[in-house]
Amino acid sequence: MPRAIAGLAALLLAALLSAACGQPPTELNTDQAKFKKQVREILSHEEKIIAPLLAKGATPAELQKNIDQQFAQAIDAGKPLDHDLAVLSSKAVVLAWRSPDPEDLKQTYLGYIGQNYSHFKKMDPVFKKDRIAAFEVYTQYGPGFGVCAPLNQDGKLLGALCVGYDYDSLIKRHGVDKNELLAINFNE
Repeated sequence: MPRAIAGLAALLLAALLSAACGQPPTELNTDQAKFKKQVREILSHEEKIIAPLLAKGATPAELQKNIDQQFAQAIDAGKPLDHDLAVLSSKAVVLAWRSPDPEDLKQTYLGYIGQNYSHFKKMDPVFKKDRIAAFEVYTQYGPGFGVCAPLNQDGKLLGALCVGYDYDSLIKRHGVDKNELLAINFNE
């Protein structure tokens, strides 16, 4: 009998912990899980490069030069980047931005430097809650998706790092559609 009580107590404890922690994480399909892992690796890698530059007060030109070099090196290595890369200030203003041409990844273009996203509500989790946000955006080139993460140092928000994908690339290269991307919690 004591074994049954211990088992019941463990089951109740597990249920209470599950309820206290909120909803269980959404089960991801293989493509979603792979994409989530890849984006998290990109964000982690870029954070190690960009956060120190922001912390030392790098100018937008210095940040842009760094991003441009990353795109050029990836192309030279035969592995062009398939995502946008943007750096925003702590006030949500774009400081640097480079994008690949979805039709030819060896061709890149400069994003909209100086654009202010402080009133873009989809960025609130990044700038107000210190959370990664994934969202749909509409550009002159069509629908796209962004995943943005806060960049912090010593408890201070330095800015944000965003990776972006156009809709067709997301489906063709990653097998993830709009609903599947928006169902991913990049904070778990």
